[in-house]
Amino acid sequence: MGKHIWTALRGLLLASLVVVLGACASTGGSPRGGPSGTGVVMAIAESESGSTAGSIVGAIGGAIVGSVVGGQIGSGFGRTVAATAGSIGASMIGSRMGSQMAAEREWTITVRFDDGIDRDIRTDTRPDVRPGDKVNVDKGEIRRL
Repeated sequence: MGKHIWTALRGLLLASLVVVLGACASTGGSPRGGPSGTGVVMAIAESESGSTAGSIVGAIGGAIVGSVVGGQIGSGFGRTVAATAGSIGASMIGSRMGSQMAAEREWTITVRFDDGIDRDIRTDTRPDVRPGDKVNVDKGEIRRL
Protein backbone atom coordinates (compact mmCIF):
# COMPACT_ATOMS: atom_id res chain seq x y z
CA MET A 1 0.00 0.00 0.00
CA GLY A 2 1.09 3.55 -0.63
CA LYS A 3 2.14 6.14 1.91
CA HIS A 4 -1.17 8.00 1.51
CA ILE A 5 -3.19 4.92 2.39
CA TRP A 6 -1.22 4.37 5.59
CA THR A 7 -1.66 8.02 6.52
CA ALA A 8 -5.41 7.77 5.90
CA LEU A 9 -5.67 4.55 7.90
CA ARG A 10 -3.69 6.03 10.80
CA GLY A 11 -5.99 9.08 10.90
CA LEU A 12 -9.06 6.86 10.67
CA LEU A 13 -7.84 4.63 13.49
CA LEU A 14 -7.09 7.64 15.68
CA ALA A 15 -10.56 9.09 15.07
CA SER A 16 -12.11 5.68 15.78
CA LEU A 17 -10.21 5.42 19.05
CA VAL A 18 -11.56 8.81 20.15
CA VAL A 19 -15.13 7.73 19.34
CA VAL A 20 -14.79 4.39 21.15
CA LEU A 21 -13.28 5.94 24.26
CA GLY A 22 -15.97 8.62 24.30
CA ALA A 23 -18.68 5.95 24.09
CA CYS A 24 -17.12 4.03 26.96
CA ALA A 25 -17.13 7.02 29.30
CA SER A 26 -19.31 6.49 32.35
CA THR A 27 -22.11 8.92 33.01
CA GLY A 28 -22.58 7.78 36.59
CA GLY A 29 -26.12 6.79 37.46
CA SER A 30 -27.87 5.38 40.45
CA PRO A 31 -27.99 1.79 41.69
CA ARG A 32 -31.03 -0.30 40.78
CA GLY A 33 -34.08 1.17 42.42
CA GLY A 34 -37.57 2.08 41.49
CA PRO A 35 -41.08 2.08 42.79
CA SER A 36 -42.31 -0.31 45.45
CA GLY A 37 -45.81 -1.42 46.42
CA THR A 38 -48.70 -3.50 45.11
CA GLY A 39 -50.81 -2.96 42.04
CA VAL A 40 -52.23 -4.40 38.83
CA VAL A 41 -50.38 -4.85 35.53
CA MET A 42 -52.11 -2.62 32.98
CA ALA A 43 -49.94 -3.17 29.88
CA ILE A 44 -46.70 -4.72 28.66
CA ALA A 45 -44.78 -3.30 25.69
CA GLU A 46 -41.73 -4.87 24.06
CA SER A 47 -39.20 -2.71 22.27
CA GLU A 48 -35.86 -3.21 20.59
CA SER A 49 -33.04 -0.71 20.65
CA GLY A 50 -29.93 -0.74 18.52
CA SER A 51 -26.66 -1.23 20.32
CA THR A 52 -24.32 1.75 20.44
CA ALA A 53 -21.30 -0.48 20.96
CA GLY A 54 -22.29 -2.69 18.01
CA SER A 55 -22.77 0.38 15.86
CA ILE A 56 -19.34 1.76 16.74
CA VAL A 57 -17.56 -1.55 16.18
CA GLY A 58 -19.37 -2.03 12.86
CA ALA A 59 -18.50 1.49 11.73
CA ILE A 60 -14.82 1.07 12.56
CA GLY A 61 -14.59 -2.35 10.92
CA GLY A 62 -16.44 -1.13 7.85
CA ALA A 63 -14.24 1.95 7.55
CA ILE A 64 -11.05 -0.10 7.69
CA VAL A 65 -12.26 -2.67 5.16
CA GLY A 66 -13.67 0.01 2.86
CA SER A 67 -10.45 2.00 2.98
CA VAL A 68 -8.30 -1.01 2.18
CA VAL A 69 -10.55 -2.19 -0.65
CA GLY A 70 -10.96 1.33 -2.04
CA GLY A 71 -7.18 1.78 -1.94
CA GLN A 72 -6.80 -1.05 -4.45
CA ILE A 73 -8.63 0.94 -7.13
CA GLY A 74 -6.91 3.37 -9.48
CA SER A 75 -3.69 5.27 -8.80
CA GLY A 76 -2.59 8.62 -7.42
CA PHE A 77 -5.35 11.01 -6.41
CA GLY A 78 -8.03 8.62 -7.77
CA ARG A 79 -6.83 5.95 -5.35
CA THR A 80 -7.11 8.40 -2.43
CA VAL A 81 -10.64 9.35 -3.49
CA ALA A 82 -11.62 5.67 -3.87
CA ALA A 83 -10.16 4.81 -0.46
CA THR A 84 -12.00 7.71 1.19
CA ALA A 85 -15.30 6.88 -0.52
CA GLY A 86 -14.90 3.19 0.35
CA SER A 87 -14.14 4.07 3.96
CA ILE A 88 -17.18 6.31 4.34
CA GLY A 89 -19.62 3.98 2.55
CA ALA A 90 -18.48 0.83 4.31
CA SER A 91 -18.47 2.66 7.65
CA MET A 92 -22.13 3.58 7.23
CA ILE A 93 -23.06 0.03 6.22
CA GLY A 94 -21.00 -1.48 9.06
CA SER A 95 -22.58 0.85 11.60
CA ARG A 96 -26.09 -0.16 10.58
CA MET A 97 -25.27 -3.88 10.53
CA GLY A 98 -23.47 -3.73 13.88
CA SER A 99 -26.37 -1.92 15.51
CA GLN A 100 -28.89 -4.47 14.26
CA MET A 101 -26.79 -7.50 15.16
CA ALA A 102 -26.29 -6.35 18.75
CA ALA A 103 -29.82 -5.02 19.28
CA GLU A 104 -31.17 -5.28 22.80
CA ARG A 105 -34.76 -6.07 23.81
CA GLU A 106 -36.52 -4.27 26.61
CA TRP A 107 -39.97 -4.63 28.14
CA THR A 108 -41.93 -1.78 29.70
CA ILE A 109 -44.53 -2.95 32.21
CA THR A 110 -47.16 -0.41 33.23
CA VAL A 111 -48.43 -1.05 36.76
CA ARG A 112 -51.34 0.81 38.33
CA PHE A 113 -50.40 0.99 41.99
CA ASP A 114 -52.94 0.95 44.82
CA ASP A 115 -52.60 4.73 45.10
CA GLY A 116 -54.09 4.99 41.56
CA ILE A 117 -50.91 6.16 39.84
CA ASP A 118 -49.58 4.31 36.78
CA ARG A 119 -45.83 3.76 36.75
CA ASP A 120 -43.64 2.20 34.08
CA ILE A 121 -41.08 -0.41 35.06
CA ARG A 122 -38.43 -1.38 32.52
CA THR A 123 -36.68 -4.73 32.40
CA ASP A 124 -34.36 -6.53 29.99
CA THR A 125 -35.80 -9.96 30.84
CA ARG A 126 -39.10 -11.27 29.50
CA PRO A 127 -41.75 -10.66 32.18
CA ASP A 128 -43.72 -13.60 33.55
CA VAL A 129 -46.79 -11.48 34.31
CA ARG A 130 -49.76 -10.49 32.13
CA PRO A 131 -52.10 -7.52 32.03
CA GLY A 132 -54.62 -7.93 34.84
CA ASP A 133 -52.23 -9.76 37.19
CA LYS A 134 -52.00 -8.47 40.76
CA VAL A 135 -48.32 -7.87 41.51
CA ASN A 136 -45.92 -6.78 44.21
CA VAL A 137 -43.17 -4.41 43.10
CA ASP A 138 -40.05 -4.12 45.23
CA LYS A 139 -37.43 -1.60 44.04
CA GLY A 140 -38.40 -2.17 40.42
CA GLU A 141 -38.61 -5.98 40.65
CA ILE A 142 -42.05 -7.39 39.82
CA ARG A 143 -43.52 -10.55 41.41
CA ARG A 144 -46.99 -11.95 40.86
CA LEU A 145 -49.13 -12.23 44.00
